[in-house]
Amino acid sequence: MISLLAKQVTLALVWGAANALPSSNASPILDTRSVQPAYVSVAVTTLWTDPSKPRAIDEPALTNPVQMDKWLSMNVSDYSDLTTNSRTQTQALFGARVDIIGHENGWYEVALPGQATPKNALGYPGWVPAAQVSFDQEYGRLLSEKPFAKVEKAATVPLYRDHSLKSKLMEVTYDTRLPVLRETKSAIEVATPGGGSAYLSTHDASVYKSASDIPYPTSLDLINTAKLFLGLPYLWGGMSGYAVDCSGFTHTLYHSHGIDIARDADAQADFTGHGTPVAQADLQPADLMFYASNLSDASTIYHVAMYIGNGEMVEAYDSGTPVRITPARFTDEYWGAERFLKHRKI
Repeated sequence: MISLLAKQVTLALVWGAANALPSSNASPILDTRSVQPAYVSVAVTTLWTDPSKPRAIDEPALTNPVQMDKWLSMNVSDYSDLTTNSRTQTQALFGARVDIIGHENGWYEVALPGQATPKNALGYPGWVPAAQVSFDQEYGRLLSEKPFAKVEKAATVPLYRDHSLKSKLMEVTYDTRLPVLRETKSAIEVATPGGGSAYLSTHDASVYKSASDIPYPTSLDLINTAKLFLGLPYLWGGMSGYAVDCSGFTHTLYHSHGIDIARDADAQADFTGHGTPVAQADLQPADLMFYASNLSDASTIYHVAMYIGNGEMVEAYDSGTPVRITPARFTDEYWGAERFLKHRKI
């Protein structure tokens, strides 16, 4: 492994012929004196623990364009292996910024600034295929300066090549955010990483000037969002409208409504920005419920779910169990609950 922060390297990014998205013809040269911003150029990129972790069956998740449906057709044993062998870490969505901090044989070591973690002050760490990121700095400028369109009406929606919304470019997932170039009554033209533009239906996305303009949610808003994910597969490290893990699910629910919480379950309960502890008798809808193997040690928290009222919770439980609503569990491994909303209003 070679660190970009410690050693000078020159690295050209080679785009595969399978890349169906617009891309820059110039090969980027990394400035090795600092962390380099890049942008996800596929619907979902998965962050792997290291480049040795993907299996042959994971090839559809490594390409550009990514083939999420094909990848997620794996059997329960293959899903479970991702967990037991700690292969995957998290995911990032189309257009999101990733910071490059290292490289190795066609892979980039990255940190995700939008996913807080005690693992790395720069953001959630992992490795992504080089073919799945773009160094389009003009896109980066638009991302930082323009209003953005946020997908929020369904788990996945089409992104179109044309303003008449006839020719689908790809499917993008819930909470994807792309810079807005112009709007019509029926379509939102957005910039895409690598150059060019594409179109979202106004029925699938809303436009915000900044993240601070996202309306503060009620409990019911969060519950209704959670219901969009019902039936999706559990995927270790999953954090998209294709599949989620327990904390990727709860992170996405809150993040999509403008509230930032940590990425992992233990950090959501016991890291910067964690919620206010709530007694079992005081549970309110949208409170997060945590489970641990050692109730006196928050670092052993292994699961999180969201309470939805009436003695029920919604959760991404484990491999082989789709996202579900189930009776709230108060077992001997129930660690406690925390509240992240500033009010109880439903």
